[in-house]
Amino acid sequence: MPTRLRRDLLIAAGPGEWRAALLEDGAAVELYVERGETRPPGSIQLGRVVRRAPGLDSAFVEIGDARPGIAPVREAAADGIRLDEGARVIVEVRREAQQDKGARLSTRLRPHSGLDLATLRLGANDLDPPALLYPAPGLAPALALRLPGPPDRVLTDDRAPIPELRQAFPAAEIVFAGDWPIDLEAAIEAALLPSPGLPGGGIVHIQETRGATVIDVDTGNPAEHSAEAGAIAANLEAAALIARQLRLRNIGGGIVIDFIGLEGKARERIRLALAAALRADPLQPQILGWTKLGHLELVRPRRCRPLAQAVLEPGSGAMRRRQPVALAHEALRALWREARARPEANWTIGAAPPVVAALSGPAKPALHALENRLGRRIDIIARDADDGFDIAPR
Repeated sequence: MPTRLRRDLLIAAGPGEWRAALLEDGAAVELYVERGETRPPGSIQLGRVVRRAPGLDSAFVEIGDARPGIAPVREAAADGIRLDEGARVIVEVRREAQQDKGARLSTRLRPHSGLDLATLRLGANDLDPPALLYPAPGLAPALALRLPGPPDRVLTDDRAPIPELRQAFPAAEIVFAGDWPIDLEAAIEAALLPSPGLPGGGIVHIQETRGATVIDVDTGNPAEHSAEAGAIAANLEAAALIARQLRLRNIGGGIVIDFIGLEGKARERIRLALAAALRADPLQPQILGWTKLGHLELVRPRRCRPLAQAVLEPGSGAMRRRQPVALAHEALRALWREARARPEANWTIGAAPPVVAALSGPAKPALHALENRLGRRIDIIARDADDGFDIAPR
């Protein structure tokens, strides 16, 4: 019987944005950026049908996300639920909204621990859609739904959210801690790099596109005396790294890996190494096999949005910029760190126009929450720059 892994959840609770890492036996396996702007998988919503799409056999349902979610009409009809335009409907999010795609919804509600579905449906009668029915509002309940299982311990760098954390993680030990086993910010930055390095000197290039994620393995300068030995060594290292990175970055959908060219038994050895490395992934990716071009294909279920979609602008390559909303929360997080060291100071954020727009738009509640916590107003000044921000006392 396999030994149960110890799970620790680290939470850096910034204004309006929590950054978190799930550790299994001390190693980071999943990373999260939670702002509450999209509905997590497993959440239950009271929505309203805004449009039928007969060609897709689906209906678009407004649930409070930036884009309506999509629910299958045939599935609902089998349960006696009509998805006519304007209808109120209770749905569960099966896949989080990603980029320009709305959430995948279902009218079939799965059981949740401690949740009475009959009471939930009855309470929905008094609400106007869109409305969140489950879980409770807040970043902690949303984050709890994203985890593959309950943590044994939750470590946070801020005492303020401890009551909320105790509600969301009732079985976990909640700890306020300044010293953590990993550098969370460094871990997130590393997981956003397009080309992580291998221990033996090779490189793995990871490119997320709309249709699939393409991964290319480069040997670098192997120390082995033969090209074949160098290729095998680099591919084995790459198989382990790719399995870790898929989970850390939460990459889902079709994945195509271009390992360094091998034939016969050596190719099978790499496939088996990747299969073994993927075994610990709770989403259970499936290896589909080798293509005629010599690429290895696999599929990992899409559930939550990839880490990069929460932080970076759409696109590919090494020069992807941070989203203005990500920079806005980064500025507030940096200001909060400075303010704790200088509680008497007043503060100004100078930022590029897109970041200023984010601070007066989606990040405005976070700005106001930080102002309330500091007990003073924060000045926001637009400056002439492509992106970025700076903070200064005034």
